[in-house]
Amino acid sequence: MNAVVTGGSKGIGYGIAACLLRRGYDVTITGRNPEHLAQAASELGSLGPVHAVVADSTAEDDVERVMTRFEDTASPLSLLVNNAGVADYKSILKMDIARWRSVIEVNLTGAFLVTQRAARRMRATGGGAIVNIASIDARGMDGRQSAYGAAKAGLVNLTKTAAVELAPYRIRVNSVSPGWTMTAMVGDHLPDAALQAIKDGFARVPMGRLVEIDEIARAVAFLGSNEASGITGIDLPVDCGVLANLYIAESLPRE
Repeated sequence: MNAVVTGGSKGIGYGIAACLLRRGYDVTITGRNPEHLAQAASELGSLGPVHAVVADSTAEDDVERVMTRFEDTASPLSLLVNNAGVADYKSILKMDIARWRSVIEVNLTGAFLVTQRAARRMRATGGGAIVNIASIDARGMDGRQSAYGAAKAGLVNLTKTAAVELAPYRIRVNSVSPGWTMTAMVGDHLPDAALQAIKDGFARVPMGRLVEIDEIARAVAFLGSNEASGITGIDLPVDCGVLANLYIAESLPRE
């Protein structure tokens, strides 16, 4: 089984690659930083066959170069994970158009492009599965992330559209929407007091903690496997219960 994980050199993508390797996949990770990719491939190599390809998911030539690895129908692409993405924390009033376009391009246009090129291969080889990494931010505001939230909302809709269009070719398309997850990105953007509050018990989250990367990875592995053979077009939140609670009653005075 062959899998491609975009943005697979660190964070959630790295965790997904490791999880798939443990399940017997031959994994290709992509990213824009050669050093990060080489280090990730070296570390992941102990788990199984891993290949690192320097590629920008928004560049057509790069995406084609990744997909040519699977031209041999004896070794088809069975799973694509669109994980590559960037966040942004500027308010609408301060967001410049170049940054807006960049966030939309990476998070949404790149996923479309890789999906399109992967699906063409999967159609020719009898099917496959695609899992997009969206976000609970697709469903509502969570800080100053207008471009990021809009891109992830678009990605959830793209998932549903692709699921319907590609179903006749036995290609299933789903998305996983992580909640707040224990990654370097969270640590880099939160002040110490906020990090300490999370460690002491995340009151807004019913389970009282951040999501672990491996919990997201296992959800991806499930949706990409034959165990989910009847599932397509869904968005699966992995958020420790955040979306289950509107958090209105808890915010009101008790007396």
